[in-house]
Amino acid sequence: MNHGISHKLAVVALIAGIGSPLVAQSSGESRPETDEESTILEEKSSISWTARADVTYFDETDFDDGSGTLKALRTAVGIRADMKLGEGKLSVGFDAAITDYDFEITSGNSFDDVTSMTLSAMYRARLNDKGSWFVGGSINSAYESGAQFDDSFSGAVLGGYLHKMSDTLDLGIGVMVKTRLEDDVLVLPVPQIRYNMGNGWTLESQRAGVRVMYAMNESLSFGLSGEYQSSSFRLDETNAIPEGAATESRIPIAFRVEYKPSTNFRIHGHVGAALGNQLEFFDTAGNTITEPDLDTSIFFGFGGSFTF
Repeated sequence: MNHGISHKLAVVALIAGIGSPLVAQSSGESRPETDEESTILEEKSSISWTARADVTYFDETDFDDGSGTLKALRTAVGIRADMKLGEGKLSVGFDAAITDYDFEITSGNSFDDVTSMTLSAMYRARLNDKGSWFVGGSINSAYESGAQFDDSFSGAVLGGYLHKMSDTLDLGIGVMVKTRLEDDVLVLPVPQIRYNMGNGWTLESQRAGVRVMYAMNESLSFGLSGEYQSSSFRLDETNAIPEGAATESRIPIAFRVEYKPSTNFRIHGHVGAALGNQLEFFDTAGNTITEPDLDTSIFFGFGGSFTF
């Protein structure tokens, strides 16, 4: 397939425009709740909403076997509701994204746009003054344009424990179990850490990764992040692997800048390199058809969130 990104920008922009107030943090994310988030929830009646939108462009990168190139544009939107429930906090979110892939290849497999939607929930509660636990899960639908929606579902569950070591350090561990279309179940450790290192520096976990941030002042901060990402989606029946599935994985390392003009609103920009890029194609019996690797790719993007 050879299809450009430019002719679909209008569709992506429309979805972002309609859904921009309907955004949430990624379903797999689990981290210690900040004082700022606790304050927002306490100041609101019984529920707070967080809307988020993100756009990321992955620049052209080569397949290792020299068969061609790949670039992509991803736009994501969603919404998350946080509410007190019993002795803890329940977060429920919905995310939607479109990734427009542009293949330029002479051989091998490819696919068109991929749409994904995720419904997620996470519950956190304290055990005592020092310890807390969390548990959650998500249901995801991801499919190539034209593929069967009812055959595109996967899921994930997450659970773990967090311990307050001191006034500046929280440590814990969690485990995420994630199903993938026509692929093996993925089991990932989810480290839990939030460390206030002093002088504006913080270290905290995010999904299956970690980030280090430096706050220059109350409004501006910047830092580095890295994590493992893997997503699978159903292929169309007209694909070279009809009604099969594909899994995309990478390790993005990013430099991130955040600006917070108010407690409730923040915008950010990020630029970095995606390492370990790989695609894996499966037929309907779960057999691996091909597993091409790609070179490191450069990416950049921006986004924002609003809590109300």
